[in-house]
Amino acid sequence: MRLSTSMNLMKKYGSCPKCGNKFVGNGKGGMVIEEYTFERWCKCGWKVVVDVRKDESDD
Repeated sequence: MRLSTSMNLMKKYGSCPKCGNKFVGNGKGGMVIEEYTFERWCKCGWKVVVDVRKDESDD
């Protein structure tokens, strides 16, 4: 995943839209960025997975 893409996703999903939690780790939530996927979850149960394969293959 491109750095610019991951930074934009971190800005968008840095805070949980459900409860406002901004923390990851220690049971408060998490974030995993891999080659084609961005995953963010929160202690409240909210979760998002974004697959960027289509967006990054257009270049």
